[in-house]
Amino acid sequence: MSIYSVDEYISRAKAYVAAGGENALRHACLELRYCIESIVYQKLGKVGKVLPRSVYRTWQPPQALKRLLSFEPHADQDATVSYCVPANDGAPSGEWSPLGDYRMFPVKWLNENYHKLGKFLHVPSLKEAESPAKVTAEMLHEIINEVERVASANVVMSVNMVAVEPCTVCQSDMYFSQAQVDAGSEIECYNEKCGAKHSIIKVGDKFRVERAGRFSMPCKRCGQRMAIEDIEHGEHKACWSCGQLHVFGWCCAAVPTTTDD
Repeated sequence: MSIYSVDEYISRAKAYVAAGGENALRHACLELRYCIESIVYQKLGKVGKVLPRSVYRTWQPPQALKRLLSFEPHADQDATVSYCVPANDGAPSGEWSPLGDYRMFPVKWLNENYHKLGKFLHVPSLKEAESPAKVTAEMLHEIINEVERVASANVVMSVNMVAVEPCTVCQSDMYFSQAQVDAGSEIECYNEKCGAKHSIIKVGDKFRVERAGRFSMPCKRCGQRMAIEDIEHGEHKACWSCGQLHVFGWCCAAVPTTTDD
């Protein structure tokens, strides 16, 4: 049995593909989406107890894996995990013994194929109906092969530390890892209505989180400040606190000058 417990999904997907016909192939797409979601969410669940399930359960797998890569830069790369008995000084001692193989979808593959499967689970929009995408058995066989490859892993784990700090703008929890602390990374508030950017500044064995962007403005309704460093001309943004929608536009004017008579 797969460590990710997706054997039933894979078996049903294969049966639908073997049956043929557009309706059966669409059902295979759904089973494969379940496979991908189950694998990615289980991996993300290993990041640590600090990261609550309520946070990542709202993310689709491409977004989840992107977040995961910020915690673990090599999380989408295959690896063989080994161990050995440490010496008194903590250094490796003796021969290394294999523990197992870790496998994960490359983030580029996941972005392409998760959304590709999703296209066949909904009625096409009017624009999509003009040139509808066609689901084929060949396409699904390729996806099944990759899902089976990842599902054949016998190790799923996370080697990292996850910390939490409040956003300086909306006070929502922001999560980041030791890898991000060491790299002095920039992190973004998890509240999509806020999105304020912050810098992680390492000071000796400790660190602090500071606001990276300095552009903000008060909401026209409730007065709470909103981060606007990434706002573009004509863009709409709702207040993270009260939901009031704002539209932004830039303008310029000539500065009056005086001339001597």
